[in-house]
Amino acid sequence: MYLYKTIIIDDEPLAIDVIVLHLSRFSNFKVIKTFTDSVEAFNYLKGGDEVDIVFTDIAMPEISGIELVKLSKDMTKFIMTTSYSEYAVEGFDLGVVDYLLKPISFERFSKAMNRFENLENNGSPKTHEPSFFVKEGDEFIKVLVKDIDYIEGLKDYAKIFTGNNYCLALKTLKSIETLLGPYQFMRIHKSYIVPVTKIRQYNRKCVLINNIEIPVGTSYRETLKAYLNDNKL
Repeated sequence: MYLYKTIIIDDEPLAIDVIVLHLSRFSNFKVIKTFTDSVEAFNYLKGGDEVDIVFTDIAMPEISGIELVKLSKDMTKFIMTTSYSEYAVEGFDLGVVDYLLKPISFERFSKAMNRFENLENNGSPKTHEPSFFVKEGDEFIKVLVKDIDYIEGLKDYAKIFTGNNYCLALKTLKSIETLLGPYQFMRIHKSYIVPVTKIRQYNRKCVLINNIEIPVGTSYRETLKAYLNDNKL
């Protein structure tokens, strides 16, 4: 039986102990190193020793968990842990296996381990699909950028619509607009962002996406019209 080589990074020893305890119930995982210093952990990863999965806390001094993933994501896979739900969207497009919100229950931990093993057994995707995580209850829900139909802003949070479903992100529409900018999303109303590639019809007052009419604000019409003119046949 192959043993997945695992390291754990957290500046709180008790948090490390929780993960070690959970992992002890999985016979195919072996903890080879634990670190309370993210710089030491990064240097270890750079050393070239084989590591299959890394658990890292996000709020680490010197090198944060997010920075560590960016620096090391070609070396191994990551599961991120955090006490703060607002970090989920900050982890936009990092391609991590999962996010675990502290305190970490064994049930939720098991789901993350199953997700990791499924990725290992089925092979990692050849191309990474842009995505981000949204906190719902005690879990983080992965949202693929390509699945988003539109986003509605509601004061200090946003509704992200994907098909017949939606999830709530505790972020302003402005912050989500900034994150999604590179993926052809456009503000068409003070309360709406849409993926311009999904627009099927436009009549000045609204756009049609998946048979849903989304209003176009007066001050946004010229920008949208200019984009559509630049991309017409």
